[in-house]
Amino acid sequence: MRVLCLVALLVLVAFQSTYWFGPSGYFATRQLDAELKHQREFNLEVMRRNQELREEIKRLRTSPDRIEEIARTQLGMIAEGETFYLVVDSARH
Repeated sequence: MRVLCLVALLVLVAFQSTYWFGPSGYFATRQLDAELKHQREFNLEVMRRNQELREEIKRLRTSPDRIEEIARTQLGMIAEGETFYLVVDSARH
């Protein structure tokens, strides 16, 4: 009888260890759930950014003023007939 109980206990421990620590066990499933949550958040952020880019493309296609604004701020465009003045802070130099 003791041997039968010992064998049953060992079988139970083997099944439990597979449940908790196996490749599709409890902890592996929790890890996958966390990765899935992270991926969903990342996907939402990418979709939000894509929507912003679509809106910016739409504005660029319909408004030449927006193109000029970007050229002035990011590329340093100076239109014909304008004079460029560089103001240097003397306290910094």
